[in-house]
Amino acid sequence: AKRRSVHNNYLTLPVVFAMLSNHFPSAYGHSYGWLVLVALMAIGAWIRHFFNLRHAGRNAWWIPVTAALGIAVVAVAIRPTGGSGAAAPGSAPVSFSRAHAIVQERCVPCHSQTPRLVAAAPLGIRFDTPEEIHAAASAIERVAVEAQTMPLGNATHMTAAEREELGAWIRSGAAIK
Repeated sequence: AKRRSVHNNYLTLPVVFAMLSNHFPSAYGHSYGWLVLVALMAIGAWIRHFFNLRHAGRNAWWIPVTAALGIAVVAVAIRPTGGSGAAAPGSAPVSFSRAHAIVQERCVPCHSQTPRLVAAAPLGIRFDTPEEIHAAASAIERVAVEAQTMPLGNATHMTAAEREELGAWIRSGAAIK
């Protein structure tokens, strides 16, 4: 029982992070998401070790410093890449009609006034009009292009090429005219 209690003590922070991780697509949407989780769980246990020592009357300040460095290393490793804000030189421009077709096929089955795959549009986000698509362009880039967490479970089978086209359209200004 004591051993289990010690394990529970050290895994408190990592378990809380795992429970909240679905709010951080940059962590679990990364191609090495499993390694990010292991690293953050180890850092969380390391931080808990600091608190255990502190409660015993010992202050090992080098532990939170090394934990902060570890978090910084993980953050740098999983940062989004490529989002320079402009279309890549030499890349073909993507028209709104092409971006609209991708959104209609891959996103609207869930994000619509009358969705087909879910009961109601998640978070009330809808892409029924060009204005709604334009208004959500940065969110689309974040979850569909960079983190690739949408469509959820890739339920509509969005391809890497479609993600790149959407990203190019958004980086070039997300014009709807």
